[in-house]
Parts: sequence; C-alpha cells; structure tokens
Amino acid sequence: MISFFEIAAFLMTALLLYVYLGYPAILLLLRGILPEHKVHKKEIYPRVSLLISCFNEEAVIREKLENSLAIDYPEGKLEIIVVSDASTDRTDEITGEYAARGVRLVRQDRNLGKTSALNIAVEQTTGEILVFSDANAMYQPDAILRLVRNFYDEKVGYAVGEAKYRDATNTAATRSESTYWRLEILLKKMESYIHSVVGGDGAIYAIRRELYEKLLETDINDFVNPLQIILKGYRGIYEKEAVCWEDSAGSFQKEFRRKIRIINRSLSGLLRMKAVLNPFKTGIFSFEIVSHKLLRWFVPLFLICLIISCFALSLLGVKIFHWISLSIILFMWFAYAGYLFADFSISPVFYYPYYFVMVNMASLIGVGRSFKGEIQTTWETVRANDGDRTGNYSVSRSMIHVFFFISLPGFLQITGRLAGVSLLPEKITYWSAVAIILYVYMGYPLILKLLSGYFHKPVHKREIEPEVTLLICAYNEEEVIEEKVKNCLQLDYPRRKLKIVIASDGSTDRTNDIVRGYVDERLILMDYPERRGKMTVINDTVPKLESEIIVFSDANTMYREDAIKKLARNFNDPSVGAVSADVVLHNEATFGKSESLYYRYERWIQQKESEFGSIIGADGGMYAIRRRLFVQPSSNIILDDFVISMNVVLGGQRLVYDREALGYEKSSDSPKTEFLRKSRVIAGAIQSIMQKEGVPTVRQKGVFFCYASHKFLRWMIPLILIILFIVNLRLYYLTGEFIYAVTIKAQTIFYLLAAADMFIAKIIRLRITSLPFYFCLVNGAALYGIYKGLFSKQPVKWQKFSRETEAF
Repeated sequence: MISFFEIAAFLMTALLLYVYLGYPAILLLLRGILPEHKVHKKEIYPRVSLLISCFNEEAVIREKLENSLAIDYPEGKLEIIVVSDASTDRTDEITGEYAARGVRLVRQDRNLGKTSALNIAVEQTTGEILVFSDANAMYQPDAILRLVRNFYDEKVGYAVGEAKYRDATNTAATRSESTYWRLEILLKKMESYIHSVVGGDGAIYAIRRELYEKLLETDINDFVNPLQIILKGYRGIYEKEAVCWEDSAGSFQKEFRRKIRIINRSLSGLLRMKAVLNPFKTGIFSFEIVSHKLLRWFVPLFLICLIISCFALSLLGVKIFHWISLSIILFMWFAYAGYLFADFSISPVFYYPYYFVMVNMASLIGVGRSFKGEIQTTWETVRANDGDRTGNYSVSRSMIHVFFFISLPGFLQITGRLAGVSLLPEKITYWSAVAIILYVYMGYPLILKLLSGYFHKPVHKREIEPEVTLLICAYNEEEVIEEKVKNCLQLDYPRRKLKIVIASDGSTDRTNDIVRGYVDERLILMDYPERRGKMTVINDTVPKLESEIIVFSDANTMYREDAIKKLARNFNDPSVGAVSADVVLHNEATFGKSESLYYRYERWIQQKESEFGSIIGADGGMYAIRRRLFVQPSSNIILDDFVISMNVVLGGQRLVYDREALGYEKSSDSPKTEFLRKSRVIAGAIQSIMQKEGVPTVRQKGVFFCYASHKFLRWMIPLILIILFIVNLRLYYLTGEFIYAVTIKAQTIFYLLAAADMFIAKIIRLRITSLPFYFCLVNGAALYGIYKGLFSKQPVKWQKFSRETEAF
C-alpha cells in the first residue's frame, strides 16, 4: 500500500522537476508548435523620458549620466530624470552639476522607497514612452532606439531589454548569479515568443506613458506595472538587442538580501493583482506567471516536504530512499563547502549548490514575510557595505551550520543500514568526540611544538624607546585605581616618552576623583560622562592619541617596572605589529591555583604559537600595538582585546608573546565571578565569529590552523563533552563493551568529584576535586557563553565584579 510519505515524495519531486525542467521543456515545445506572435517593429522616434532611480548612488551616478547623455536618440526627444529617494550622500549634488545639460532631478523628501519616488516623477514626465533604469545600468548607445521600435506595434504595452553582467566571472557569487541570469534570459525569450515576458527588469524596460498606473509603496514597479499592462490586454516583449551592462550584487550576502526584497515585494504585488492568474482574462500568460514565478517562489516549501518525506521513508526501511536521502545530504554538504569557501576559487560543484540553497532560503524568508504582511518598501544599493541590517543572512548561515551537523547522524545511520553495521552513527560520534578532545588538549600542543621547532620565527628584539601611551579603560574602579595610578607612575620608562591615559566609561563611584588627584603633564583623565561600553570608549579615545605605540591595560593589572621596556623592544622587528605580555595570577587559594595552572598551560601554548608565527588573541591585562595598525572594531564588540589584536594579525603583522614583560593580577577566588567572566569571553568570541571581526580565513593558513585548534575547537568542547557522555551511555547500555564501560565510569567519577568540590570547598580544598571542578566550571561557562553569543544575550557594557570573595 502506498503511504502518505510516498505520495508526498512523488508529488514534491514532480513539482520540482516541473519548475526546473518541465516548464522550460513545455515552452520549447509550444515554441515549435504554436505560430510566433510576431511584433511589428519600425524605427520610430517618440518623445522618451528616461527615469533613473537612485538612493545614495554617488559612486556611479556620474558615470550613469555621462552614459545617458551619450545615448543615440534624436536631440530634443529624450529627457533624462534622476529620481532620488531622499538620498543622503552626494547623489543629488552630482546630478545638479548636469542641470545645464538638460538633466532634471526629482527628489522625494522622505525615504519611502523607489516606487513612491517613481509615482512622483512619472507625473512630471513629458515623454510618450517611459524608460526605467537603475543607476548602475550602462546602456549601449542604441539601447533606447531598440526598445521603442517595439511600440510601433499597438499591441505592445511594455518592452524589456537585455541586462548583462560586466563582472560575470569575477567571483563564485557573480558566476552563480550570471549562470542563473542566463537561464532566466532563455525563459524570457521563449515567453516573449509565445505571448509575453513575465515582469520587467529594473535595469532596462519601457512602457507606454498612458498605461502607467499609480502604484502602492509596497509594489515593486518593474513587476507589478507589467501585470497592470497585461490586464489591460497588452503584450510584454523581450528585446534582446536593447542591451545594458551592470555589475551583479558581487557577494552571496548582498544577493541574498536582494532576493528577499524582490520575492517579498513581488509576491505581495501578485496577490494584489491576482486577476492575472485567471486564464479567462490573461490566457497563456496565467500559465507563464504561475510556472515561472509563483511555483518557483514556493520551491523551498516543496524541498522541505521532499526532504522530510525521503528521510521518513528511509527510516521506515524503503531502500531506494536510503540512496535518495544520501544524495540529498551530499548535495547539502557540497552547498556547505561552497558556503565555507565562497571567497576562494573553487569548483562550481560547490558554489552552485550553495547558491541554490541560499536563493531558496531567501525565497522562504521573502514569502514568509509577505504572508505576514511585512513588506519591505525602502531599498539599499548593492554597492553599500555587507552589513545585514535585518539579520536574515546571519540566520541563514546558522541554518546551514545546523543542517550540516544535524545531517551527520542521518548520513551515518543510512550508511550503517546499507553497510549492515549496527550503531554506526553512535560509534563514529563517540570516537570523533574522543579524538577532538584529545587533539585540543594534547594533540595540538604536540603539533605546535613540532611546528615551532621546524618553522621557528625569532623576534629581532632591541632596546628601543618609542613614544608610548598607556591606555586604561575604567568603570567604577575605586578599589584599585589609586594602586594602578601609582604603579604606572613608577614604571621605568623615559618620562617624556610615556603618557598615561585613563578613560572613564561613566564611572559613578570615586574613580574619577581619585585619578584627578594625580593628573599632570604625564597623566590624562578622559572622563566620558555616559556609560557606553569599553569598545566605544576605546574607539573614541585611540584617534586622540599620537604616540607610536599604544599599551592597553586593565585597571587591576599591576606592571613590573620594566614591563613597558620589555614590550617596546619587540617593535624593533618590523614584522611585529602587536605584543602580548605575561600577566601572572596571584592567589593562595586552591581555586586560584587551578586557574593559575590553566594559565600556565595557556602561556606555554602562546609561547609556541609566537615562535611559529602569531598567537591567537592578546591578554587584555597588558598588550601593545602599533597605533597605525589599530582597526576600529564595531562599537558593539564584547571581546575588544581579542578583536583589536587579531585585526593586527589579519593585516599581515605578527602578534607575539613576550614572557619577560610581566604584570600581576589577583586571580578569582569566586566560582560565580569566574563563571560569569569566562562566559562573557566566550559570548564575545561567538559574536566575533558571527560578525566576522578578528576571525582569520583559510587563506591565512598558519593563523587559521592555530585559531581553529586553539580557540574555536576549545570553545566547542562543552558541546562535545555533552555529546560524548550521551553517546557513551547509549553504547554502554546497548553493547556493554569494556571500552565504553571504562569511559562512562571515568566520566561519571570525574563529574562527581567536580560536584563534590562545590560542597567541601568551604571546609577544605583538595586538588583532586578542585581541578575537575575548575574544568567543569570553565566548560560550563563556555556553554553558557555560546548561548549568550548566539542569541545576543551578553550586554556590551562590561560588568564590574567586586574583587572580594563571593559565594557561588
């Protein structure tokens, strides 16, 4: 008996095949069967209004206007109008320079969107034919002549030109979009041959002036306007000889944003103009728009249903669906590889699947927002930066990662069934988790030792005395600020070459009053009255500094007298851009010893990383950079020391570790304080990944290797530990094998010792319990930090903890 899932899988497969293969095949068949709906063309010269839509297009508007003025069309019959949607850059100013050459500016005072601005501009046109253009679309000289000749045929209501990409082969993103666009052009040509091309093209399309109807702000003009014209009984023609050239979005992220906006507004417009779906009103055009647009927009829903159905049938033991499910997973993995290496020169077998997945994610978001009534009316040029104001691209990236890791057990389960191996997913997951944990804590240090010995890069140190500014950001540091000031004033460094700047981030205690008592020509207090966060304070303060070197310090870190000299000598080496010091922790309590042991382990790794090339992130208590290498991070960055120092590395300079540059800091004696502090660090690390700040790419081979091994995998350890425990327990329960019995018991004992420390630490502190407890505390904090980082739960403003002992 055929199951529900089999019916669903068959139906979804049929719909997908129809959208991507069936519809083009039917168009090709109809083109061979039906007579061509010929267009009666003739060289005519009606008055034309060229409308150039703009929002902050100063980068291209001059080139566009020069291009427009060079168009081959009878003098006096072409008016050029720049339609500005309340641009805030120099677009309008540049346009004004062309007023003497006949260019008019129509400006909308508020940023209400492209369509709203066009409604205003069309009322002021004098042309019989309206040609709509984007600011970055450069026309061939005869483009308008080729367009308007179609209007000799009284049945033609709009004509669409052929937009081509100038950067079609530059990147994986542009190659993907260019390939998609070539397929779109083939469909447009066949649709035009049979009846009408579906929709216009914002870069180049023309309509009869009398057919323009005022549009809603939510309408996308180059899609809804042609629908209105079709409903009036006219045709839409694709004119392949009317050519313009433009640049593509240029990146997957920008294309993703653009697709969301287009689909969101197009579906909204189609639902408003739903009469075009009625075959009794629009004939074969209704078939075209359903097949070409409507079904294509719903492809992600078809895909989701297909994937669920195939996986369900695979779990039910239908063998053919084992293979289909494996194929789906492999396709998604290829897409995942395309995402990871999108910035590299990789094979189309990777970036085409990624583009397909990305476009359908954008479609899903656009369709969902349309049905919720959330229509994007304003727009932003693709030449703007890659910042994702809606956060949708970040969500899609997260979905790609999630799918990859969720699909792994499914892939292994199916492979195990086909190979006849029981519990294959659990066994591979178990041994992979063990391997990763061993690699992070033992394998990477061993490899690093070998690499640092074989590829040793010495730092050419020499005693030099460049001008230095010691920058201390403080918030309510009255407990330690006087000690810190005295410590700074006693540093062994030439008085005239050392400035001490204390930047107070809206302190409300006695911090500022204490510092004012020491202000002189060497010590400066920058009192920011409003608390905005450490990163903002740094970004505001650094541009005011003039020294060659900036040393960043925490208020509770006390420097040895020669610390600045030790840091400065490293800058004799021109390859060194930043130096991190050795901040030694002091606390006699056993918890402090556990933390100190952790830091000694970390310092050894940093020493080896420094010998190999660069360490991954500086110690916020004491590190120095060349001022000219300071790259301003985003003001919401949490982990400032990491991002600032890593930006130096990403700029091609080394970040080295100098163990002789010593500072001292009291380690935490409070589990609660340590937990919250470390969770904040991990939240900041996750934020830096999501915002792509301070994060190396695969191109930076050695740095990326150290970053992935030392930091990223370490941050993921708590998740791996949880997975290991669950899988280990399942394998022990189902198999009872010796190895699984030993490891589950060892884990259980380890965690029980950690738990015991919570109760006995107040009475007696034992290393046998405190070390497991500290390990669990650090990884528990990391888990909490991952949560805060992923969901933006960590405040940017740092929390001041009392340095007295607190109970957990």
